Amino acid sequence: MKLADAGIREHLTLALAAFAVLFACDKPARAICDVGPAVQENKKEVLAPAGPDGAYRDRLGNGMSVLLYPSDTADRVALVMLYTIGEDHDPARKSGLSHLTEHLYVTAAAGETPARTARDFLQKYPNAWNASTGSDHSVFATVFGRDQVEAELKEAAARMGRLRVTEADLNREKPRLLEEVGNMFGAFPQLAVVNHARERVRPLGDGHRKGGLPAHVQRITLEDVKDWWSRHYKPVNATLVLAGAIDPNEARKLIARHFAAIRGGEKPPAPRKPGPPKSGPVENVPINSIMPGVQAQACIAFRAPEPGSKHYAPCVLAINRMWMRSAMGGRSVRVTFNLLDDPTFIAVSTAVKPDESPKAAVGRLRSFVDQATGATLESVEKTATKNNIGVMLGAADFPDLMIQQNLYGVAFSLGRREQLGFDSKKFAERLDGLTSEDLRAAARAVFAPERQAAVVVTPDTP
Repeated sequence: MKLADAGIREHLTLALAAFAVLFACDKPARAICDVGPAVQENKKEVLAPAGPDGAYRDRLGNGMSVLLYPSDTADRVALVMLYTIGEDHDPARKSGLSHLTEHLYVTAAAGETPARTARDFLQKYPNAWNASTGSDHSVFATVFGRDQVEAELKEAAARMGRLRVTEADLNREKPRLLEEVGNMFGAFPQLAVVNHARERVRPLGDGHRKGGLPAHVQRITLEDVKDWWSRHYKPVNATLVLAGAIDPNEARKLIARHFAAIRGGEKPPAPRKPGPPKSGPVENVPINSIMPGVQAQACIAFRAPEPGSKHYAPCVLAINRMWMRSAMGGRSVRVTFNLLDDPTFIAVSTAVKPDESPKAAVGRLRSFVDQATGATLESVEKTATKNNIGVMLGAADFPDLMIQQNLYGVAFSLGRREQLGFDSKKFAERLDGLTSEDLRAAARAVFAPERQAAVVVTPDTP
């Protein structure tokens, strides 16, 4: 489930449910209440910015990391809660557990807040909101007025420490999640072709699939969700980011007041390791689309290099080239690379033309990639990449316009880079020093034909 306003990113989608009340705080172990005696927190009286990004950093005694990013430009505040728990951590034959827990985390009753519907939540946060589950993380975010900071921190702490869920909630939310997954892999062909290609380039085994395999989701119980939440959606796995119109020292006091007593929790299990990409012949996938008259869609996908690795910076520059070529070509070719949300794969997709075979469409995409990765490097491209992409990766300062219009993006970028341990300074230095040979090496290592997975989806439209 991904939620946001139009100013965040086009790949975010809307799907939530409402939930009712269960479990009071006097229940025994594993009850949905993890508030105990106050934990000793950092005793520094005044925080100071740490690092070139201008963020203030702190850590509570229960293990929760805190990033505070005050800005005189902002008139609102973004709260982003990131957890190091995602779909790759789901237990065997229970893919979708983290995704389902994310749905419940957002809409179930918590603390003094009763269960709420998706519409209620959307109306409460008209500026921006998000809830999504990635391969290695989960994120929950809201944007609100500067006078709501303590109320929102109290709410966030309640969802971490005093969530209340019922069987009825689970029964309501499962169909919503399954509808969302159906949209991802069938109803919307442009989205479906990318997700099917992702599964080929990054197969997880045991039938696990992005969003959750329907048969797996159906067998998840209320106890599964309660156990998963009570162990892992806790301070030891959490990074809290506040960005915008805040006083960092006052915010630090409020955070300690509301979060210090929550028990630390447990680290997630080892993540599932994806298998090798399934390259080879084009896979043809029939889908049931809800979009009348839509064309077949073709996609080639590649496993992305790890952030910070040898080929990462040249790969990012090559992707910036592809984005620019796509824009100049009227976006008939679409390039998908989610820098921080899902940096594990790269997809290049297009509609199959009426007089074009699926194989020819894949060949057209192959030519697009070869042209983008094979051209000689121009020095101006490094600056362009910093300006277009480097902001989210910390290679350039956040522009005032971004702080004003996409405060969520600012907070998410800070928190996700912190979570990944991404070294923005080294990335910028690597980008500055790139050569044409670095690009050619990345093309061989990442974008070679033998490394691609190719998929064509053919809609069976109504």
